[in-house]
Amino acid sequence: MAAITASGSISACDSSSSPKDVQQANSGVELPTYTKYEGVTPDWAGDDVLLDGFKEYPADPVVGVNEPPGDGTPISFITNIPGAIPPQRESNPFWTAIEEKIGSELHIEMAPNADYQTKFQTKIASGDLPDLINIPTNISDLPGLLEATCMDITEHVAGDAISKYPYLANLGPEYWKGCVANGAIYGVPVPRLFSRNFSLLTRRDLFEKAGIDPDVQPETWEELVDLCAELTDAKRGRWALTTMPSNLANMAAGVPNEWQRAADGTFTHFIEHENMAASLEAQLQLWEAGVVNPDAYTANSSTKKEWFTGGNAAIDFDSFVAWTQYESASASVEDFSVGGIIAPSYQGAEPFTWLGGALNNITGFNAASEHSVETLLAVANWFAAPFGTAEYLEKKYGTEGEQYKLDGTDPIPTDRGVLETGIGLQYICDSPMAYYFPGDPRVPERQYAVQERMSQNLSQNAAYGLYSETLDQKGGDLTSPVWDAMSQMAQGKRPISELPEVVKTWRDAGGAKAAEELAEAYEASGIE
Repeated sequence: MAAITASGSISACDSSSSPKDVQQANSGVELPTYTKYEGVTPDWAGDDVLLDGFKEYPADPVVGVNEPPGDGTPISFITNIPGAIPPQRESNPFWTAIEEKIGSELHIEMAPNADYQTKFQTKIASGDLPDLINIPTNISDLPGLLEATCMDITEHVAGDAISKYPYLANLGPEYWKGCVANGAIYGVPVPRLFSRNFSLLTRRDLFEKAGIDPDVQPETWEELVDLCAELTDAKRGRWALTTMPSNLANMAAGVPNEWQRAADGTFTHFIEHENMAASLEAQLQLWEAGVVNPDAYTANSSTKKEWFTGGNAAIDFDSFVAWTQYESASASVEDFSVGGIIAPSYQGAEPFTWLGGALNNITGFNAASEHSVETLLAVANWFAAPFGTAEYLEKKYGTEGEQYKLDGTDPIPTDRGVLETGIGLQYICDSPMAYYFPGDPRVPERQYAVQERMSQNLSQNAAYGLYSETLDQKGGDLTSPVWDAMSQMAQGKRPISELPEVVKTWRDAGGAKAAEELAEAYEASGIE
C-alpha cells in the first residue's frame, strides 16, 4: 500500500523532544514476554523466524479459550479485504457463527485493498472510528496517530502481563516492536515476517507443459533470463513475468535489505549501495529480453494476478502468503501448482534473501471505545489462535458441513466457505503463518523447501524499530521520485549512469538526515 498522509497529522512528540528522546522512550518499553505455542508438533520445524510446516490438521484440535471473550455488546472494526467483498453479516452464517464464539456482534466495515487507503483517510479525518482499527504501518506520523487515537495497552501486555493472553504471548518481540510509539505499546501486531519473504512464484504446471523442470532453480541471472525466454510467446500474448521483479534483482546483485548499519555506526539505504547500478542492469536485461509483460508498470496487482492464474504468465513475484492464496483460489483447476525460485547470482555476487516486513498492520483499540481494554485484548487473543487449535480451525475454515468438509482430518473449503470466510478476521490479529494446505501436503513441503534455501543468506532491515522523524514525516515523499527514476532506468527510458544524481537528490532532500537520525536512534536504543 502506498504511504498514507493522514489529514491534520499530529506530531510524534512535542517540540522539546528529539528523535533521540523518542528512541530512548521507546527502547525503555518492556516488550511482552514471548512464549511460543507448543500445543502441536510440526512436521517441518521452524524457529523464532522460520515458519513451521504441517502435513495435516490435528485430529483433536486443542480448545484454548473456554469462555467467549466478548462482553455481549457489538464490537466494530474497519479493515481492507484482499478478495471479493463477501456476503454481509445478515446473510453470512460464518460471520454469525464467529459472533457466537466471541460473544459479541462483530460489525465490520470493509473495503477492497485498492480502496482502503481512501477509506482509512476518510475515517481518520472524520474522527468517527470503530472499536478496532486496522492501521497500516507506513502512514505518515504513525506514532502521533497511535497516541492520539488508540488505547495505551502497555501495562496490560508488557512483560509477564501478556500471560493472561497466551495466544498473544505466542507473538515474538520482533512483532511487538512495531507497535511501540512514544514510549508505549499501542495496539496488537498482525504478524508476517518470513511469510512476507518474496520469491519468484512459478506455475509448475506450465513449466512441465513447456518441458521445463517444475522445480528448477537458476544459479545465475543469465540462466533466469534464458528460462523466461523459453516461457514467453509474445505473439500469443504470453510473457514469462507478470511484473519487473526489482527487489529480486537487488537480492541477486548482492544489495542488502532496506537500511544497513556499518561498523562505524553510519546508516545507508539500499539505493546507495555500490551494487545498485548492477541491479538496474539486471532489470534492464529482463526488459530488453522481452520477457516481462509490457503492461507491467501500469497494470494493477489484481490484473497481474489474473495473468498468473489465467496462464498468460508463468512467473509472478510475491510472498508465501500469496503462494497459499494462489493455491486456494485455483484448487479446482486441474494440475494447478505453484513453486518458488529464489534470487540467483548476478555477475558473481553473493545473493541475499530480504527478510519480509514484520507486520501486515497494527490493530489499534480506539481510545474512545466503550469496551474495556481487557475485553478487546481477549478478543484479539482469540483471533491470534495458532495453527492446530480449535479457534484457528473456526476462524480460518468455519463450521464442518457448512464452510468446509473433512478429508481425513483436513478441512477442505467448500465454494460457500471460500466466499463466506473472507471477512478480514486475519487483520484483527493472527498467528505467525504455518505452511499448510488442506488435502495436499505437497504444497507445504515445497514451501518449506524454498524457505530452507532462503534461510541461507537472510538480510534484515537494520532500521526496524528505530525512530527517524524524517522518515516518519516524509518517507514516502522522499522515495517516490527514486522509484520513478529507477523504473525508467529499468525500461531503458533513462540512463543508469544518472543513478548517482538521483541518490544525491534523495540525500539532499532528507535521506542523509534520515541516516543521521537512525544512527542517533541506534545509539539511544542501547542495542549491543
